[in-house]
Formats: sequence, structure tokens, C-alpha cells
Amino acid sequence: MNRAAAMVSWLVFFGCGLALLFLADLGVGPWDVLHDGLANRLDRSPGTMIQVVGALLLVLLVFFRQPLGPATISNVIIIGLVVNLIMGFAETPELFGIRLLMAIASPIVVGFGSMLYLGAGLGVGPRDGLMTTLIERGIGIGKARTLIESVVFVGGVLLGGSYGLGTLIFTFGVGPSYQFFKHRVWPGWPESTGRFIYRR
Repeated sequence: MNRAAAMVSWLVFFGCGLALLFLADLGVGPWDVLHDGLANRLDRSPGTMIQVVGALLLVLLVFFRQPLGPATISNVIIIGLVVNLIMGFAETPELFGIRLLMAIASPIVVGFGSMLYLGAGLGVGPRDGLMTTLIERGIGIGKARTLIESVVFVGGVLLGGSYGLGTLIFTFGVGPSYQFFKHRVWPGWPESTGRFIYRR
């Protein structure tokens, strides 16, 4: 499988990880609390707001001189689309135990999928661009991701987004998930800090 095909496949995987948390119905991840709050206020679907916010973040990536490439644009389009598609046909399980397992699996799937598409070397996604910006300023990957997730969570709550146990699981689980997979999926990343061949 070539890099472009791998990137698209794992962006779909990433979207599935986010959809797991939506379907668990125990509270969504911090970014999705923000997306949910915006969706309620603007009468749009959460997946659509994932795409809109991602597009706006592209402006910040240019300002911070982060690498842009095919993965950057694909991230904006594919993840929100996958969330909308899955939410359109799947239903929340009745058993709490299954919903809890889905919530726990979500940050693991997202962390794994994210490292795979970053490792394709075709550019960072808009949210990961914020993460690599902090890393280049001396903040560890786990702390950087947790900091970002916490800030957007507060903004989402202020906008009226939904949150709960699943939000806590994702907030404190996604950083360690990135930390775990970075050595196993992309061993060279601590030195390269995400500087890909596609740069603007």
C-alpha cells in the first residue's frame, strides 16, 4: 500500500475512533464538545463542524509555519465525513459495559490512527499541527495533547456542548496513547517533530 492510500485508510480509522465515543453516549471528546456546542448553536451536524473547525485551523498552521500537505486537507474532509456516515446508521448499545468499553477504546484508536497518518509523511492534520507547534517549544507530546484537549473542552462547555465520563476518559487517555504509539509506529518522530516533505 502506498503512502497516500495508507493516509486515507488511517484517517478513516481516526474518524471511526471519534465515532466510537459519540456512539458510547457517555460524553464526547474535548474537541467534539466544542464541535457539539457549535453544531447546536449553528444547527449543523457534529461531523460538519469538525470539518469547519479544521478548515479554520489551517489558517493557524500557516501562521505557526507548520508543514502542510495532502494529509492536512484530507484530515479536514475525511474525519468529519466518516463521523457523519457512522452516526447515520449505527446506534448506541443498551448495555453500559459495552458503552464504557467503546469510550475506553476511542482514545486508543484515535492515537494509533493519528500516528499512522502522521508517519505517512504527507503533512500534519490541523489539530496535530497545534500539537507539533507546542512540541517544538519544548513541551512533551503527552502534555501538549492533554493541554490542547483541556483548553478546547472549556471552550466547548461555554458553548453548551455535551460532556461526561467519556470526555474525561478521552482527555486523559489520548495523550498517553500518542506517547505509547509514537515509538512503535513512528520511531523517528522525537527528532523530526513532524517536519514532513510538504512544507508551506
